Parts: sequence; structure tokens; C-alpha cells
Amino acid sequence: MKLHKLNTSHLQYVESGQFIIRFLTDFKNSTLVPTEDAEFNALYQSLLQQSPIYDRALMQIQSWAESKKLMDLDYIRDRKMTTVRTVVSTFRHTDDEDEKKAYDLLMTLLRTYKRVEHMNFEAESLALDNFIAEIRSTRFSAAATKLGLEKHLMNLEMANTNFKTLFSNRSTNINTTEVFDTKALRKKILETYKDLAEYVLVMAKRKNTPFYAELLTILNTGRSYFSDLIARRKGTAAGTDPRI
Repeated sequence: MKLHKLNTSHLQYVESGQFIIRFLTDFKNSTLVPTEDAEFNALYQSLLQQSPIYDRALMQIQSWAESKKLMDLDYIRDRKMTTVRTVVSTFRHTDDEDEKKAYDLLMTLLRTYKRVEHMNFEAESLALDNFIAEIRSTRFSAAATKLGLEKHLMNLEMANTNFKTLFSNRSTNINTTEVFDTKALRKKILETYKDLAEYVLVMAKRKNTPFYAELLTILNTGRSYFSDLIARRKGTAAGTDPRI
């Protein structure tokens, strides 16, 4: 017994909403009763509560003409920030004393911005502006130059500027009284799903009853479909990433 391999972080925003709905629909159409397991039911009810809110957030995003481009640009700036961290980390075990000093100094700054990619859109924009300004300040600029970061900082700055420009244009075109932190909603609902899926797997192995066996089948049906969808989009073999 196992869960079909699927990395939900590779799901696009709309796909992640469809993924949750697929599970909820498949379960509803089954003969299973959620109250048979209190722990499962609590997670299931949480998904039921979160799903319509997340769907409204996705509908709001979809109403923006530039929605897909906006998500793409956010992904790009996240990757550029990751690149900066990666470049700095390559000097972790350097034998060069000056490089080591530069590494230690820049790591103090990077730790301050450890979770910047997980902030909501506007907070991340401001945080990246602040990070770029700080790393180019008198205190950090020499260290950044020593480790060859300028090209990567320019790429990060451009990526953040591109996102802010499109987001600003979007803001002037959308008038809504309901505002969602889509990133946070996505993170929470996928974490709840992960907890539910892992719980079902554990119980299926431990008790091996029809209830958990069918639950596992329902989960894997959806996971297989979306794993194949991701693989087709990326042009890779399905199910190559073991992470939920």
C-alpha cells in the first residue's frame, strides 16, 4: 500500500483547486461515511470548509486578465531569490578567508529574509525591495561583489519590478470588497490534504479495512491524474518526485 507519487507544489494555482475538488467529489460519490473515523472526518471537514474560500480566491485571480502572467512572474522572482541563496551557499566550505567572511556576513542578511517567498504578494514585493537595498548598502556591497552576486541581484530586481508593474496595473482594474491571501490559502489547504493523505496511508497499512483501502484508492485516482497532467506539461515521466 502506498500513495501515488505527486508533488503538489508543481500544481498551478487553478489546478490545485481542481485537485482538492476532485478528491472531495470522488469521496462524496463513494459509499464511504466520513464519521467512521473521527480523525479523518476532522481533516475532511476542514477541506470542505477551506475549498469554497480557496475557489473564490482563485475566481478572483482568474478575473484578472493578467492572472496567469502574474503567477508566472511571482514564480520567477521566487526562483531568482533562490538563486541568490544558492550562489552564496556554494561558498560555505571555501578555504579562502575573504570569501568565508563574505559568506558569513551575507548569511546574516539572508536569514532575515528566510521565508520571503512565502509572504503574500505585496509583502514579498516590499521585502525584496528592502533586501536588494540592504545587500547593496555599504555594509554588504563588498561581500556581494566578492561572491559575484551583482548579476543575480540585477535579475532579482528586474523580476520583482516586472511583478510589481503587472500587479499594480491589476490593482487599478479590479474593484472588490473581498480580498484573499491566495498564497496562504493554497499553502493551508494543501497542508491539510497532505495530513489527510498521510493519515489514510498509515491507517490503511495498520488496519487494512475496506474503508481505508477504498479511501486510498480514491486518493490515488486523483493523484495519478494530476501527476500525469504535470508530467505532460513538463515533458517528463509521471511520478518521478516522491514528495506529497
